[in-house]
Amino acid sequence: MQEKIHHEAVGQEGRLYIPPTGLLRGEPALPSSKYYTLRYLLAATLAKGESSVAFPANSDDSEALFRSCRALGAELTWDDTRQEVLRVKGAGRPYSAEPITINVGNAGAVLRLVLGISALLPEVTFVTDHPQSLGRRPNRELLEALSALGADCAATGEEGYLPITIRGGKLHGGRVTISGARSSQYLSALLFLAPLIGEPLEITVVDDLKSQALIHITLHVLREAGIVVEHDAALRHFSIAAGQHYQTSEYSVPGDYPSAAALLSACAVTTDPASQITLTRLRPDEEIGVELMGALRAMGADVVVEGEMVRLRGGRRLRGIEMNGDGAIDCIPVLVAAACFAEGESVFYNIEGLHYKESDRINDLCMELRRAGCIVTPRDDAIIVRGQPQGVEGGVVVDGHSDHRLLMALAIVGLRSNRGLTLVGTGHIAKSYPHFFEDLQQLGVEVR
Repeated sequence: MQEKIHHEAVGQEGRLYIPPTGLLRGEPALPSSKYYTLRYLLAATLAKGESSVAFPANSDDSEALFRSCRALGAELTWDDTRQEVLRVKGAGRPYSAEPITINVGNAGAVLRLVLGISALLPEVTFVTDHPQSLGRRPNRELLEALSALGADCAATGEEGYLPITIRGGKLHGGRVTISGARSSQYLSALLFLAPLIGEPLEITVVDDLKSQALIHITLHVLREAGIVVEHDAALRHFSIAAGQHYQTSEYSVPGDYPSAAALLSACAVTTDPASQITLTRLRPDEEIGVELMGALRAMGADVVVEGEMVRLRGGRRLRGIEMNGDGAIDCIPVLVAAACFAEGESVFYNIEGLHYKESDRINDLCMELRRAGCIVTPRDDAIIVRGQPQGVEGGVVVDGHSDHRLLMALAIVGLRSNRGLTLVGTGHIAKSYPHFFEDLQQLGVEVR
């Protein structure tokens, strides 16, 4: 039976020690994809009738999503005691005569996509109990687009911080522009909203478009839900016809690639050639997975992909890489951690969007990696790593900055440090991967 890890401090500001570890072996059960869970649940909520979502993600972000779907009129019930199948009775186009308040926790993607849908309602206020994290993430571009469609948007500060109140209900179609330079979530929000406006809508993306792989996931889910979106190959122009309706369906959520990246990177840096991790439920054609596997192979990791199974053997000498990180942006922190132990220099570029996550994943990550003994240089849109195959000293306390991705990256560094690392803020791992440290323990790490 898997032992429950007790964080030293109460709540999310916990503390754990990651000792140097040379051998990892096992077949941990991956969390389900956050990306697909969010989009499938919203599609089911917007369909009139009952849908099912098998293997939805179970995390703090999921709880924020469930609250949001219920606020939009959906009824959610578990089909089994193991909580593997969620039944969703959607109301179709959401409606509420009374003002609604939604606490979105620290879930940025939930906030942005539900912000779009909320423009159909008379009044929705979004709040957070994480003012130092999600409360500092900008939403201005999305709010400007919703205002152009007829919604009245009131936010905090010029950059559109929480709390935010949307007064909508009487939207019009036509043409709208959206910037994707800071987040692709703004575009995904408009794509989910568009079929319910009642008039044709054309969306033009201006500036850059970050994380295009996530737009492809949005389009894939919309197709599964019966929504037709015409678009060009460059993902710059989108056309959504009026009169479309979300269809009920039976969805199945695959495994989560950013979580897989953490485990695979951890195994890749181990020194014992007997190290081996096997993961399942990973769709081989998912763009993020293709980018991740390409990066690990370029580093020299021994990776085998067979259908939805991925196996990585450790104990190999890693080499530095140059990687355009936009296609697997949420995997970058753990790949940076792995590169700290590769031969030569690594450059991860086109990652400016990491500044606007739960933490500043460029500057905050580099600060903590340096504290551990790694040689890293932050840039506006890049991280440069000088690898140290011999390992780093460690023996210090590092801060996860309330960010689950940073915690995973720092845990990897702890494995290859001479004196281990003490991580603080470890309770924040529950945002996406609540049993991450338990899984490390089962793989052979004496987490304490």
